[in-house]
Amino acid sequence: MFLPELYEPMTVGPMLVKNRLMMAGMSAGAKFDDDGVSPEMIAYYVERARGEPGMMAIGANQVIPPTSGEPVRNRFGLYSDEVIPSMRKLVDAVHQYDTKFGIQLWNGGGSEGTNGGTLISPSGLPSNVRVVQGDKTGRYRGQPNRALEADEIPGIIQYYADAAVRVAECGFDFVEIHAGHGYLISNFMTPLFNRRTDEWGGSFENRTRFILGIVAAVKKAVGHRIGVGLKYNGDDFLGEEGWTLADSCRLAPLAEAAGADYITVTAGLVGSPKLTIPPMYEPQGCYAFLAEAVKPTVSIPVGTIGRIKDPIMARDLVVEGKADFVCMGRPSIADSDIFGKTKRGELDEIRPCLADCRGCADEHVVRGRAASCVVNPRMGRELDLIDIEGTAKDNPKRVLVVGGGLAGMEAARRSAFSGHKVTLCESREALGGQLVFARMIPGRTEIGDVLPWYGRQLAKLGVEVRLNTTVDEALMKELAPEVVFVATGSSPEVPQNLMSIVMKAANIEIMMLDDLLEQQLPVGQNILVIGGDQNGMLAADYLSEGGRTVTVAEAHDHFGEKLAAHDRWYLLNRQNAKKVRRVKNVHDIEVGGNDDVWLVTDAGREMLPDVDTIVFASDRRSNRGVGELAEAVGAETIFVGDAKDVTASEIAGTIFANIAGAYDAARKI
Repeated sequence: MFLPELYEPMTVGPMLVKNRLMMAGMSAGAKFDDDGVSPEMIAYYVERARGEPGMMAIGANQVIPPTSGEPVRNRFGLYSDEVIPSMRKLVDAVHQYDTKFGIQLWNGGGSEGTNGGTLISPSGLPSNVRVVQGDKTGRYRGQPNRALEADEIPGIIQYYADAAVRVAECGFDFVEIHAGHGYLISNFMTPLFNRRTDEWGGSFENRTRFILGIVAAVKKAVGHRIGVGLKYNGDDFLGEEGWTLADSCRLAPLAEAAGADYITVTAGLVGSPKLTIPPMYEPQGCYAFLAEAVKPTVSIPVGTIGRIKDPIMARDLVVEGKADFVCMGRPSIADSDIFGKTKRGELDEIRPCLADCRGCADEHVVRGRAASCVVNPRMGRELDLIDIEGTAKDNPKRVLVVGGGLAGMEAARRSAFSGHKVTLCESREALGGQLVFARMIPGRTEIGDVLPWYGRQLAKLGVEVRLNTTVDEALMKELAPEVVFVATGSSPEVPQNLMSIVMKAANIEIMMLDDLLEQQLPVGQNILVIGGDQNGMLAADYLSEGGRTVTVAEAHDHFGEKLAAHDRWYLLNRQNAKKVRRVKNVHDIEVGGNDDVWLVTDAGREMLPDVDTIVFASDRRSNRGVGELAEAVGAETIFVGDAKDVTASEIAGTIFANIAGAYDAARKI
């Protein structure tokens, strides 16, 4: 299905942009060498440039020298001419394709900024916030930083202008001034962080003096050599204390007059009720209404961003006049060819982004590691893992995959992609494994979006799928596989130290999490969930619907450790609103003669009144029995997914681990 409305050209300053789909500015694929650009970085951007998005950008690059004198790590230091030769290599590589390539000008302000130096902000206030409903205190979090002196500010503005000149020298097509998300420019705009009483603070005119000065200085410095874009928050979502949509609409024509060639409207701060990288709990297109409000105030193009993964939605936003262009960031991580597939009308071929931030946001932003993707195991490894279809077609092996969960489907897909003859057996009536149950959790239906994609891929690649089929000795001998992938998943179990609960709780309904979801078992009104990692936390949210009282008992001191931080933030807020109680460091759980339930913690014993249902959602064991059958027929036996590991690593049992592990194993046969 071709979407012609997305391919109408658009004039953006000195640029003629060929279509309305943009790759949002991200630093996720930015792996740096000592000299700057690495071969891995070039491969990352080039692979996405092949689909020829209208514009694409490198995210968040430092314009201000570190006060320590140490070079910036993992970002381009746009304050120095030393970056120019390295960046030219990247620009030349991307310009093999018809796309406009740019880079963001950035300083982290009170949120994050220079490496090895003091952070700067308008008023010396950290700009990571934790919003507690009804509580106006204790909202500033983050690293200490220094308030800028008034006579320093013109020099900061000049740093942005000088950086833009270097960008032009490198051959980039545009710069994008990053003024959102609680970074330096956003700090000046937001009253909560800008408490200045001089010409740079107080009134709207004074709080916007900094951003408008930067736009004007950058435009003056580069003229019409390259485009000048501006990305700022449509709303901070902090109420009157923050930057609001009314402020955004008021700023837009001023930014246009100062020299902006386009505006991208983003939203949120680190820790605000709505995050800058919205997870699946936010609806798709969640911030489009902000761009829609700003667009009528200017004549330059206005773009939208935030949870837009479907090209059809992007087309509709453009056709309906809500935005002139649409930015896709994480969708281009999930499928590096999303722009090419859209251009070719191959929409069903697009691997969908699940907005599960475990691989992209968590690995890169939270943990400071190289970014990955829960559904795209090649993300960040494009240089080393080059997939060529049919490499084994002249000498195919008979491959049997036992289990149709994510690991099994990925093992089957990648094996068939190589050209092997693949049979996939699943004991249930449908593919999907635990993902079928996971999408039952409130706010997480979208996590199942990858299942239809896998179904289409398996059919396209000729995988024989046998549902309602249990692999036994007879079937193993009949199929005579040369390679067997054991993808039979895991099962919940009662921890050994809690077996007494099952024996003593005479009138309490006791159930395992998988049975609860698969069989839709009835539950009572006062529920104890044992286990506070991802499974238990999600179960608690599911069970607390309808006003039930739910307590989560976790043996360790952290809840939802395997969940992405962004998902956990929304989930905790949901649970708090429903008054789900969480108890950590629970050493033991006791049941008395009258079905009284006691939690034993460091603080002592506490009775939970009227518990009528206990759900076990902690320990799991790998199902590995099929491996013995495979070895008995002499097959090479490979365990993937939960069947390989459900406890040993920090990511065991996650979508991220199961797809990546199966992919890596299958491409080696």
